[in-house]
Amino acid sequence: MNNYMVTHKFRSIEMKEAFAKAGEGMSDEDQIKGMTGDNAACQMSWTTPGDSLSMFCFWKANSPDDVNQMLADYNEFFEPHQFELTDEPFNFVR
Repeated sequence: MNNYMVTHKFRSIEMKEAFAKAGEGMSDEDQIKGMTGDNAACQMSWTTPGDSLSMFCFWKANSPDDVNQMLADYNEFFEPHQFELTDEPFNFVR
């Protein structure tokens, strides 16, 4: 599988809020199952605070199409996803 850093941009602040509500009440295990498939698995995600419309996720996947298939039920919330393919370790700056 390839490593992808994916930028997800919410269509609006209302869509960001609706996305957050969609996950309310789900256990961590259920959320992980929902983002894990044979060809793509979300490893980590970061939602920016406040009115920022960006969300970032680290995926292991065979292709961007496999990530898009995993997110098909959620794509109404987002603009088209932006993918960065990397085999380099991620450098997280504090």
